[in-house]
Amino acid sequence: MTKWLIASMLVVATAHAHEIATGDAVNEGIDAAALEKLMAATVASKSSALVIIKNGKLVVDWRPAGAVAHPIETMSATKSIVNLAIGRLIDDGKIKSVDEPVYRFYPEWKQGRKKTITLRHLLDHTSGLQAQPTTGEEIYPSPDFVKLALAAELSDDPGVRVFYNNKAVNLLAGVVKVASGQPLDAYLRDVLFVPLGITDWKWSHDSAGNPHAMSGLRLEAIDLAKIGQLLVDGGVWRGKRIISQSWIAESVKPSQKMKRVGLLWWLLFEWQKLTIDDTVIAAWRAAKVDEAFIAKVAPMKGTLYERADFFATLSKVFEKDGGLEYWYDHTWRKGLSDGAVSTGPVAGYYADGYLGQYLVVLPKQHLVAVRQLEAREDSPDAKNYDAFTTFAATVQTLVLPPK
Repeated sequence: MTKWLIASMLVVATAHAHEIATGDAVNEGIDAAALEKLMAATVASKSSALVIIKNGKLVVDWRPAGAVAHPIETMSATKSIVNLAIGRLIDDGKIKSVDEPVYRFYPEWKQGRKKTITLRHLLDHTSGLQAQPTTGEEIYPSPDFVKLALAAELSDDPGVRVFYNNKAVNLLAGVVKVASGQPLDAYLRDVLFVPLGITDWKWSHDSAGNPHAMSGLRLEAIDLAKIGQLLVDGGVWRGKRIISQSWIAESVKPSQKMKRVGLLWWLLFEWQKLTIDDTVIAAWRAAKVDEAFIAKVAPMKGTLYERADFFATLSKVFEKDGGLEYWYDHTWRKGLSDGAVSTGPVAGYYADGYLGQYLVVLPKQHLVAVRQLEAREDSPDAKNYDAFTTFAATVQTLVLPPK
């Protein structure tokens, strides 16, 4: 057994307080060499925590030497937890369906184009609400994130274009409060955290007292993994149903507008390849993307890349400009495609947060993986961190194919 596996098992042996049975990674069907590579990359990227559950057993519970488990900001991975609040309200009949118009909760929207915006549009980033690509320009300065979203004009017709929209997602906190009678954080405390035994958590609020929905939830890695295990088990925890299987299935259907997007979950495929072709470049030009940006990726045109290789190449191309954060600012944060995508069947899904907060769920393999990286007050810039952008793809290599 390799040194990383030995270290992992020593840590896992102390984890009984979480009431999750422990197990040996290799005995549970995890490839030793693949785990070795994952552990090495976890350490090299200065991760704060790594947790892996396989077949319901905790097989890795790692953090740097001397570090103590504590809640870490999940950043945009919070959005995927908010998805569960909407699903539970639908399960309980407090929301009729994911296609219910938002004006049912906020009657002032029963006019113009806003009357056609549904909860699905908020959940798959197709609401059409005008928003800046980053949160610092208008969201954080606002005293009330929900009112900010309600007052937004439309930049597109609802359902037409994918635009990663933090402002629109924050409106879900308001929807949950109207539908349940409780703030988002209190509601999820009662229907999710308490049943799963999650007690050490925090949630950020705006000045008006609204819990953020775009980010803001702090959880320990093991507790984030518990949520993943709930999903692997079809919405059941310790014999009690928490969320319906039908909602989980609905959440991880590929969006018609962007294949790798579900309802506030990112999708993983059995295989995925990307290329930059004339159609992609034409869409960039139509959106007035800078020609210097296009020129930098022109050498990649026409080459079919595995997903991990595609983004690794882009990271090098834009290394002096800010790496992938610079790339994202010019592509999907503006609602534009990264590239032309070809995919196989859906293999799993994941929550993804700023700086590399991940919750990866592979239901068929009965595998959950969490990676966290804690921001430091003395280092506010994303360029100072390794977001481990290949984490989800690397997790997919852990399970050996059937013999």
